Order: sequence, then structure tokens, then C-alpha cells
Amino acid sequence: MVALSAPLVGRLAQTWGRRSLLLIGFSALAVRAPLFAVTIDPTLLMCIQLLDGVSGSILGVLTALIIADLTQGTGRYNLAQGFVGTLAGTGASLSTSFFGLVFGNFGSVIGFFSIAGVAVSAVFLAWLLMPETKPSSEKVER
Repeated sequence: MVALSAPLVGRLAQTWGRRSLLLIGFSALAVRAPLFAVTIDPTLLMCIQLLDGVSGSILGVLTALIIADLTQGTGRYNLAQGFVGTLAGTGASLSTSFFGLVFGNFGSVIGFFSIAGVAVSAVFLAWLLMPETKPSSEKVER
């Protein structure tokens, strides 16, 4: 799913902007988690898992684009990419540990709704705090 949708995400990022796609990617995660909590049908679970591919392609492509937008002309793209990768790896390790404890102590329904709560928080934080990073297509005259 990620490999198939990544080129489309790249094109949409040029027309829609980065911020709106980022909100869609986080929203897909927020929708996916509670659906997992209430679904036991294997066919539906596979369809719901496609939302992870949507969010994965959006977040993967946008990470590179937003870093490129923010570091343009500085020569610091690789440094920023490494920093973001380190933070993502740390977050993945901590979230797996934390939500593993939640699932183990409170069950899968509470665990999935907890994940949804974090995803909804990410949507609101991105909506409130994330500026559009896409460079303007208008040429500035000096």
C-alpha cells in the first residue's frame, strides 16, 4: 500500500500542501485504532489495516518533504533527517513499551482507544501548531 500510494502523496503534497496531508495521515491513525478495538472479522481487519498503509505513505513522504522545506539552502538536510529518525525510533520504542503495558493491564479495547487518543492529540497539535512548509510557487520580485 505504501509503495503504491507514495507517488500520489508526493503529487498531492505539491498541490494541496504538506499540512493538510499531514492532518489526513494522523486522522487515518485516529480512525484505525478504534476500528481495531471493535472489529473481529478478519476481512474487515485487513481492510482497516489499509489505513495504516495510507498513513505510512503520507507520513513517510511528508517527513522527507517537510525536512527539505525547513532546511532548504542550509546544507543540513542529512543532519535533520538523522535527528528526526532518532526521535521516531525513540518514540516507536517508548510507545511499544507503554502501550504494551496498557494492553497487558487493561485489555485490547482500552489499549486501542488509548492509541486513538494519542493519534487524535497528534491531529490537534498538527492543526494548531504546524505551519504550511510548502514553498510558495510565486516568484518574489526584488
